[in-house]
Amino acid sequence: MKHLKKYLVPFYLILLVLQSCDNDTKQLITAIASPASEKSSEPNLHLSKDGQIYLTWIEVLPDTSSILKFSTLNKNNSWSEPKSVAQGKNWFVNWADFPGLTSFGNTNLATHYLKKSANGTYTYDVKLKFSKDGGNTWGKAITPHTDNTQTEHGFVSKLALDDQSLLSVWLDGRQYAYAEENDSIAKEMTLRAASFDPEGKLIHEYLIDERVCDCCQTDMAMTNQGPIVVYRDRTEDEIRDIYYSRLINNIWTHPQPVHDDNWNIAGCPVNGPSISGYENTVAVAWYTMQDDNPSVKLAFSNTNGDGFEKPITLSNVFPIGRVDVELIDENSALVTWVDTIEYETIIQMQRIDKNGSKSEILTLAKTSESRSSGFPRMVVKDHTAYLAYTLSGNENLSIKTLAVDLDLMTTSNN
Repeated sequence: MKHLKKYLVPFYLILLVLQSCDNDTKQLITAIASPASEKSSEPNLHLSKDGQIYLTWIEVLPDTSSILKFSTLNKNNSWSEPKSVAQGKNWFVNWADFPGLTSFGNTNLATHYLKKSANGTYTYDVKLKFSKDGGNTWGKAITPHTDNTQTEHGFVSKLALDDQSLLSVWLDGRQYAYAEENDSIAKEMTLRAASFDPEGKLIHEYLIDERVCDCCQTDMAMTNQGPIVVYRDRTEDEIRDIYYSRLINNIWTHPQPVHDDNWNIAGCPVNGPSISGYENTVAVAWYTMQDDNPSVKLAFSNTNGDGFEKPITLSNVFPIGRVDVELIDENSALVTWVDTIEYETIIQMQRIDKNGSKSEILTLAKTSESRSSGFPRMVVKDHTAYLAYTLSGNENLSIKTLAVDLDLMTTSNN
């Protein structure tokens, strides 16, 4: 925790930039007016292959129903008029298990949200909706899992397999229901997947891992050799490290650790990994408390995710995780996480190169350690990082968005 001042200086510099730069000066951080209304939360971002940025979020209406909306980013860095995807009163709205949108093909979109299947706290289903006209109209919601059990299903990741098929991965609690009827079956959370066509028709179902952590986010990326998924595993000895599996010739490879942190924890830390792919390069970021030492780590792969290099520990102070990662190119990754410095909770950003060099830490915004502040999300386009996060601390949650000019980030002297 030495030299705290070097972590605090960028925050005050940011404030000066935001307050004093005129319209003719390039700004390091630019606030973008959010399209979401008050009482909005759970933002997520997606970058399509043609460069379109999508923002999704949930709003709570006066009648307590929830509505999933999305907006696209215009060329002048303003958001389009929001469009509605779905609405309901019996949704499962959770700070860590949030909806998202994925594009595949020229006009095909898929979104997901969560809907209660029974009165139990964590009995809910994944609901997928598809659009073939860029989100103007949406088909009837489908359920990707076919078990029909009243158990937990969530923490979804989606990825375009090609222009005509979508891959979805989720945590699946069906074994808990099966175990109630058969003592020989263990109560385990599993990692499963399925692929769909643009109509939402099921193509394939997969079991990836038979025992995983119960409530950590999953994430996927595409490589030159196909999809790769990352998630938090769970061993019999309660080691909960980050694992990966690759879909090769329509078969998921045997799960392997990205790195052996050997983090032993009895319960779920609600802190999943993030992954990004760029041609042959893959980057994975994650949070761990190995030896009771909280840290954010980043590991690169130069082989399409078929094995990872020794991880790099980011220059954090006392992180609480909630990471995101995006590759800028084949040699550099951008990582965001939530950190705490002198009793303040903040969103941090740092660029990490494969050779281990790091930029100065950039403080993007103040946030809250509370669950309601959720997980900041990021995409990168044309040397600009776009961030969406939930502003909490009062009764009305609200979504904030901003842009970071990566060309203006300062290189560290370390």
